[in-house]
Amino acid sequence: MPILNFPEDYFTNEIRCDFYITAMMKRLWASQMEILAWIDAKCNEHDIRYIVFNGSMLGAIRHKGFIPWDDDIDIAMLREDYVKFTKVLEKELPPYLKTKSLMPGAIQPKEMIFNIGNGGKLDTSPEFLERFHGCPYATGIDIFVHDKMTKDPQEFAYQDRLIRMLDRLLTLRWKVDDSTIMGDELNEYGKLKRVIEQELGYTFTDNEAVSLQILRLIDAASSLCDDCDSDRVAVMQDMLYTGDRGMCERHFTDRIYVPFENVMSIPVPKDYDEVLRNFFGDYNVFVMGAAGHNYPIYQFQRIDLYKAYKQRGWKIPEEFLEYDENGRLVLDPATV
Repeated sequence: MPILNFPEDYFTNEIRCDFYITAMMKRLWASQMEILAWIDAKCNEHDIRYIVFNGSMLGAIRHKGFIPWDDDIDIAMLREDYVKFTKVLEKELPPYLKTKSLMPGAIQPKEMIFNIGNGGKLDTSPEFLERFHGCPYATGIDIFVHDKMTKDPQEFAYQDRLIRMLDRLLTLRWKVDDSTIMGDELNEYGKLKRVIEQELGYTFTDNEAVSLQILRLIDAASSLCDDCDSDRVAVMQDMLYTGDRGMCERHFTDRIYVPFENVMSIPVPKDYDEVLRNFFGDYNVFVMGAAGHNYPIYQFQRIDLYKAYKQRGWKIPEEFLEYDENGRLVLDPATV
């Protein structure tokens, strides 16, 4: 059964901030909030700190819910809390939720994130639809692990170089696995692999996927400075590649809960204004289309859903169809 209770009129088409939101998108939102409600309960039970992150924090403060054109929820944890949380998951994750990480399968993109979702595939079973408010699409919550940022310039330079080398090696390894690497890149891969083995005193083994071993090394490199005397933390790859300036550690420990979609409350830094201005500048200025993926996030699942019904000669249930503000089908099943 669902954890959260939604008002009857929640799952309707709606315009917010001049942006049209379909009823199905609302159901996807509700699915994600269900997952977050479970995470929140377990974190409170085990004294694990987390905050909503990125656009989810912005939405919570500026819109008291989702940014109208957003379609996912991100949260963030300090490394020590993340380690505690993964141990809780080993024992207490319910069967209707699944974990997904780059570690087991090395699936691109390669940011070091961890995901808790409601499965990796479409599900139209009555049990699934009841638990996730009529949404048949797989979805989840991304967890961004924050590590301490060293104050020592030499330590930072070493960590920067190491992560960049490992990241490049991973990109090349994926090409090796796909049999798409050749020429100069193949030579680069062999040379870089030898350099890393020599510098780290590490030998890559054939007993498990090399990409998995590289990902473990990236994760270890990201947490090199977790015992250093620093009050700033960041997702290390974001910091190196996007210039992210990170956050103060206190933003994870000094928190408040704020309303979200009039359905639940979620944690944000008490000094959220400082964090949001650091991330977004004037965060009261609306910027549409800033997500890191195409909208809606379930667009390919929707195509697969419609195809599955067509192949079986079944009529697609009305609740799975979506209409725009003019009453036209967002995606006509006849076209898939």
